[in-house]
Amino acid sequence: MLQQARRGLGILQNNRLLTIETKKKPITVSQSSSLQRKINEFAMKQKNEPTLHSIMMESNNKSKNRLIKSCHYMRQEFLVRVAHVITHLQNLPYIILTNEDIKRVLDLYMYAFTDMLNQPDIRSLKDVDNFNETLSGLLDDLTDIIWLLSKGIHDSQKNVTDPEFASTIKRTMDYIVISRLCNRILARHHLSMHIQREGYISVVNTDLSLKRVIQRNAAFSANVCQNVYMETLPEVIIDGHADARVAFIPNIIDYVIREVLKNAFRATVENNLHQVDKPPIICTISNSADYWKIRVSDRGSGMSDDTLRSMEKYCYTSFKNSRDEEFSQAFGEIVNPTVADRGGSSLAGFGVGIPVSMAYIRFVKGKMEYQSLPGIGTDVYIKVPQIAALMDQLHI
Repeated sequence: MLQQARRGLGILQNNRLLTIETKKKPITVSQSSSLQRKINEFAMKQKNEPTLHSIMMESNNKSKNRLIKSCHYMRQEFLVRVAHVITHLQNLPYIILTNEDIKRVLDLYMYAFTDMLNQPDIRSLKDVDNFNETLSGLLDDLTDIIWLLSKGIHDSQKNVTDPEFASTIKRTMDYIVISRLCNRILARHHLSMHIQREGYISVVNTDLSLKRVIQRNAAFSANVCQNVYMETLPEVIIDGHADARVAFIPNIIDYVIREVLKNAFRATVENNLHQVDKPPIICTISNSADYWKIRVSDRGSGMSDDTLRSMEKYCYTSFKNSRDEEFSQAFGEIVNPTVADRGGSSLAGFGVGIPVSMAYIRFVKGKMEYQSLPGIGTDVYIKVPQIAALMDQLHI
């Protein structure tokens, strides 16, 4: 199982990213041909996209028959969705497919597909437990996909002259980012049927404190900045409807806020080096009947119009324009990309965090906008509909 011997996963050692190679046997030519036929077969099938409302409604049914049925459904959906992703990857330009990190991504998906395909039939609650263990392991094994993709594309794009390359990459990355998100939501929903979590219905936290989301991700960003810059840090001020509580999928907003605050901290510190009192980062919360909003304001010298126009491009990074290359490189190295869904990764330096964040917010029918005053600072506006408006609109 991949969980026991991961392929191409990274760890930090002395602040350097190392690679662990899998001990799993490589797929032979004959196996590869047979596997590709299976992938093509499942890629021809249409994935089922349940609404958020439907998965929340079924979370209370935990009978034996329902749990077994959920395993069968999850296995089928996993195979169909992973087959679709593999097909999208295989359609990338050839020069991209020769990159070792992209090859590793394909390997990870193919091994995951194979593991799920070979799962025995599920007839008992013990079979359910075994299936859930496999599914949990596969989620862990596929954690690094976006980081590996980004690194591979970042390293390959210098060899590409096709003017359509950027749009091709954006379409592919958007598809894989949202596909991966939906797969994980669906899998976590399935697993949540076996674990009772207070304050949750399926994957939705029904009493999510936006203030606490900001605080925990500010603490992460502050810790990274402190390790890199050895400087005094800006204070994070939370105002507005600071006590607002909403119902939402926490992993999504955690990722987005982490990325926004990471950029705000970096910009503020880099542009106010050696100043004891740095300008604060102000996070303003607004909560109304239809939407909730978060504005993050920094005084980190802002961005040019060209940078603003490039924010949504994958593999665009302002790190190359940093006035202190050494600090930027250190920031990229100290962030562990292997813990993205466990509260860690910022994907610093590969130009992925903000495009992924924007894709996430679009997925939940929201908006994420940047306004910047060059030489002054940047405001980021995040607007998300209340959960009631998403129940039948959000297809997982």
